[in-house]
Amino acid sequence: MKIAIVASLFPPYAIGGAEHLAAQLAGALDRLGHQVDVISTCGRSQLGGQPYQGEIREGIRVWRVAPRNLYWSYDKQRDLPGRLARACWHAIDLWNPSVILPLRRVLDQIQPDVVNTHNIDGFSPAVWQVARKYTPAVAHTLHDLHLLCPRATMQRRDGTMCESLCRFCAVYTGYHRRFQKHVGMLIAPALATAELHRQAGWTEPRIEIIRNGVDVRPVPQPERAPSDPLRVLFLSRLEREKGCETLLASIPAFAESSEIEFHVAGIGTLEKQFTELAARVPNVTWHGFVQGRRKEELFSQCDVFLQLSECRENAPLSLSEAKAHGLYLVGTAVGGIPELIENSEAGQLIPPGDRQKLLASLERVCRSRGAIRRGRAARARRSAGYGTRQMAEAYVEAYRSLIAPPAAITNAATSHG
Repeated sequence: MKIAIVASLFPPYAIGGAEHLAAQLAGALDRLGHQVDVISTCGRSQLGGQPYQGEIREGIRVWRVAPRNLYWSYDKQRDLPGRLARACWHAIDLWNPSVILPLRRVLDQIQPDVVNTHNIDGFSPAVWQVARKYTPAVAHTLHDLHLLCPRATMQRRDGTMCESLCRFCAVYTGYHRRFQKHVGMLIAPALATAELHRQAGWTEPRIEIIRNGVDVRPVPQPERAPSDPLRVLFLSRLEREKGCETLLASIPAFAESSEIEFHVAGIGTLEKQFTELAARVPNVTWHGFVQGRRKEELFSQCDVFLQLSECRENAPLSLSEAKAHGLYLVGTAVGGIPELIENSEAGQLIPPGDRQKLLASLERVCRSRGAIRRGRAARARRSAGYGTRQMAEAYVEAYRSLIAPPAAITNAATSHG
């Protein structure tokens, strides 16, 4: 099968879990024997005046196109554009005609059987219309709420969550719904995300629930005595909606404690606040941006993982990775997070943005650190058996149903993993 994966960003240009998930899926599909091409974006200066460029990355052909807009979406983490610039960027991204010709030229060379779009920032909904000219098998993977809210979080500017679509987002959602006729299937890793899109009027495409697969590479775990300090890991994009401000306000309460250590890793606009905190609080270690082997080592060295999102998360990849490594999970009861912390053996759920509940939870896990360490192997075993290969096989099954759909198809969500 010839599969084209279209993703707004793709490694080495990665900000969050969506880009890494797209890369893991591409690699797993390639290992299953399919012809995989990736189409992603880049800065205009990288093309040297050409409409697109191609490269081979880890055996997979990656095509880069450069949408005309005020800035490249990858650069916004560094340049921090203001509100007006961001608003103009999103207005252009409602329908960006600059991507149409490069996409056609690349797809002419690929001639895909299936096009699977991921985040389409930069491509705009034009990508679906172009893709449908080449194949009826067009699937879109939901990584966030981008089709419902330009912030992709359903969160107000003051950080509070929207209970329903505001007037602006209702219009924004209605605009994107106009293009659902070009999409044959929505793939979501969390039922909560799928249901939000159904409720918002995405009723034409079928929905498949395919959980994010995680491969765990064995890393030696250090011998730890039951009384050793509890090691708590926070690995995230360092933004307000990820609960960073709540954590920054909570850690100082444990500054004099010898029973707990905090390990923080990530990248984002609140990075400076964490580095300053680590400089003045002795039991906080700042790791910066980590990936690959270093990230695996951090998972193996820590006991508890924090997922403190204050927005409607989908299915955070880092939370799935922590769970696969057997860490005890403390997460907020929003979006798809409760689907990963399904019982008290896996971890604890707390309300989002509640500092007192977070402090109480940290005190509880600190007192229970011996039991948490003893239960690690059992937690890891319960999460074993569903890696990127199994995820890719579920994707292939979904793709094939688009190419040769069964005689009777309903709009009910189907679950894999």
